[in-house]
Amino acid sequence: MYTVVWTETAEKSYENNLQYLSEYWSTREIRNFMDKVDEAVMNISLNSLIGSVSEENYNYRKYLVVPQIYLYYRVTSDRIYLVSFWNNFQDPDRLQKLLT
Repeated sequence: MYTVVWTETAEKSYENNLQYLSEYWSTREIRNFMDKVDEAVMNISLNSLIGSVSEENYNYRKYLVVPQIYLYYRVTSDRIYLVSFWNNFQDPDRLQKLLT
């Protein structure tokens, strides 16, 4: 099993998604998202290749957390770096810059 490292960008994007959910959705949806994130991180830590290769940068992989949000991550020999919880409705050019 790999060590999982949350980058600052991953932490911020996770918090931003929680903030959005708290403004527009119920506590149930927030809890569901948090559970899905926990499940995604566990699955990735057990099998680092579970996510598909990112089209934006082949050094990164992506894992669908919920229909609107992918978790982008990078794998090294002993660590998995969580890079961003990316909402698919954002500007794709920003994602390209993030992953360079």
